Amino acid sequence: MANSIASLRDCAARHLAYYTDPEGPRAFRTYDRLGVPDELTPLDCLAPALLSVGINYRQVVPLFRPTGPGPLVLDAMQAVLDHPDSATDHFLDADLGADDGPPAGTAWAAVDAAIVASGEAGGEGLHGFKAVAVTKILHRKRPDLVPIFDSRVHRFYTGERPPAGPYKQTPRRLWRLLQADLVANRDWLAELAATVRTPDERPLSLLRAADIVVWEHETSGDAVFR
Repeated sequence: MANSIASLRDCAARHLAYYTDPEGPRAFRTYDRLGVPDELTPLDCLAPALLSVGINYRQVVPLFRPTGPGPLVLDAMQAVLDHPDSATDHFLDADLGADDGPPAGTAWAAVDAAIVASGEAGGEGLHGFKAVAVTKILHRKRPDLVPIFDSRVHRFYTGERPPAGPYKQTPRRLWRLLQADLVANRDWLAELAATVRTPDERPLSLLRAADIVVWEHETSGDAVFR
């Protein structure tokens, strides 16, 4: 049986407060800044490193070359920002579709396509740039639409770490579990998110609040409260 964020309700506020503490050790004051909302720059693509993703210039420089697998992935990520509904659609309300992907033409289909493109490019020379990096890049720009794919969140919901290598079904499986759970806990998570603003004075998204709570619980448990 899949785990639920409902089991963390009693400690969620403390986890969120610890992660977002301006004097604390986490990346909240560096990662959680929108920047230019509709454009991906090289610095945006390096932002996942602030969340412990092992990418650097070796993965980012190829994204901005004129040819090769890199610009295909960059174009797929940019297509998410360019979608007319991406700034207003919410992950909790998205049609995630079936095993073969979401309905074509939706903002969520653009997100799915960017993740698939990264998996395909990994087999063509863009090694180490996968769903984790793609979602951590896009979440900053579309915090209500794009959840973060993270190994600790995956472990919380599935009981296992995500398999290595290019993949399509692994994120799609997590999205279904995550969406159903966040919908069921939407009200109290929205209230929790409303207690925090980002470093650039935006409301914290429900997706990010939930991600922080689950990640922090899986990372430190209750040790930081002792």
